[in-house]
Amino acid sequence: TAGGAIQALIEENAAGKIIVTGQDADLAACQRIVQGTQTMTVYKPIQKLATGAAAAAVKLAARRPLVARSEIDNGQTAVPSILLEIVAVTKENIDATVIADGFRPKEEVYRR
Repeated sequence: TAGGAIQALIEENAAGKIIVTGQDADLAACQRIVQGTQTMTVYKPIQKLATGAAAAAVKLAARRPLVARSEIDNGQTAVPSILLEIVAVTKENIDATVIADGFRPKEEVYRR
């Protein structure tokens, strides 16, 4: 995990000097980003994710077709996929992304 990698870098006095990325914009990752020990995290805007999943579930329940505009090859077949945009969260845009979306409270992200 990014947290484990950063802990090892801290022990070697190298935290913040080597690029470390993560995924899911968890609170600890967001805190490390503002502290400067983690470079970025991948954020999937939760509102768009939930809305898209709910819309797909309603269509499936009504036996209406889903339109998958993408495919992912799983090694055996091309799986129809609905892909959503992801956001690279950095120190420069954390306020405008995970905090502005209400995904993480500012007071928790900036807590020391």
